[in-house]
Amino acid sequence: MNADCIVIGAGPAGSCAARKAAQRGLKVLCLEKEKFPRAKPCGGALSINAVKTLDCALPAYVQEGFAYGIRAHYGARVLEARRAQPIAVLVRREVFDTFLVDKARDAGAVVHTEEKVLALEETPHHVTVRTTRGEYRCAYAIVAHGAQGVLNRRLSGPSRTGTRWKAVTHREAASVLWPSLRSKDPVLEFYFDAYPNGYGWVFPLRNAFSIGVGGLHGGPLSTRKAFLNFMRRLHGPKHSAYRGGTIPCCGIASVLGTQRTLYAGDAGGFGEAFSGEGIFYAMRSGQLAADTIADAMKGSIKGPLPQVYRSQCLQVLGDNLRYAAFFARWVYRFPGFFVSLFARRPVWAQEFLGIPLGETTYKHFLLKRFSLGLLGHSGP
Repeated sequence: MNADCIVIGAGPAGSCAARKAAQRGLKVLCLEKEKFPRAKPCGGALSINAVKTLDCALPAYVQEGFAYGIRAHYGARVLEARRAQPIAVLVRREVFDTFLVDKARDAGAVVHTEEKVLALEETPHHVTVRTTRGEYRCAYAIVAHGAQGVLNRRLSGPSRTGTRWKAVTHREAASVLWPSLRSKDPVLEFYFDAYPNGYGWVFPLRNAFSIGVGGLHGGPLSTRKAFLNFMRRLHGPKHSAYRGGTIPCCGIASVLGTQRTLYAGDAGGFGEAFSGEGIFYAMRSGQLAADTIADAMKGSIKGPLPQVYRSQCLQVLGDNLRYAAFFARWVYRFPGFFVSLFARRPVWAQEFLGIPLGETTYKHFLLKRFSLGLLGHSGP
C-alpha cells in the first residue's frame, strides 16, 4: 500500500495525527506493533485541556470519573484547591487509546495493529517503511511510537537536551485502599514527599484507584523502591504488580524531524517536566505534525518541513513546556515550602488549576504570581 502519510505508532500522538491527516484529505496508514486494547503505564488523569483538543465528544464509557481539584501533601502540610467544574477526566488508557484509534479509522485512516516497524528509509522524494509484514511507501511519515521506539535508536531523532521522567503505576481495587484514604473524594491526590524530584499519586477511578510514583530522573531513591514505600504508607497490599515508563521532557527539541519525517508525542520529547503529563502534548503535537504535512502536500508551507513544524510547536506548546521545566526545578528543590505557600494563598492555587483547564499557561501564571509575589507583592 502506498500512502500520502504513514504514521508509526497508534498511541494518542499517532491516533490524533492519523485522524487529523485523514480529515485533511490525505491517504493515511497508521502502523502499531501492539494488539489493541493494550495496557499502558499511566496515571489516567486526562486534563480538560486535553479533552478540548479532541474534535469530538468523549463518550461515557471512556470516562471513569471526574476530578474537581487537588490535594497535595508534604509531611503534615496539606494543600487543597477545588473548582466548580472538573479539571480532569479519569480514564483507563486501554479504553481511551482504543477510542482514539477507532476515531482515526472513522476519519478514513487505515490502521494496522500487531505490525512492527523495522526500518524507515528516506529519499528526497519519498519514505519507505519496512515492517514485519512488508514494505510501504509514502510521501511523508510521522514517528509517534513513544520514547523507546526502535526508530529512536536507528535514526537521528530529536535532540534530547532536556531531562526525563521515570514513573511506575499500579491499579488497585477501591475496596482495598478506602480505609487508608480520607474518602473516595473526586480530587487528584499528590504526595510530594513520596519521591525525590517528583511525587506519589492516588487518583480515583470508577471502582479502583490509580496509584504510582514518578519524577525527574536522577533522584537518590529508585522508582521501584519509592513505589513499594508508598504502597506501605497507603497500607496497600505487600505484593502489588506495577508497570513503569519513561517520559522525555525536552521542551521543544531543537530537531523535530527531517525533510520528510516528523516526530510527535514522546518520540519528539513532548513531556511536561513538572507534572509528567504527556497525553495533551502527544495529541496536540500529532495534530500539528499532520497539519504541517497536509500543508506541505498542498504546497502551502514556506521553509523546510521540520522548521515549520517546530515553529508551530513553539507557538502552541512552548509556553507550557519551557515554563513548566522552570517551575519543576524550584518546586522539587523546596517542595514543603511550595505546598505551604499555595496553602496560604488559596487564590494562587485556584489560578494554578486553570492550567489543566486550559484557561492559562505556566508562563502566564508564573509571570503573574511569582515575578510579583516572590518579590514582595502582597496582593491576592
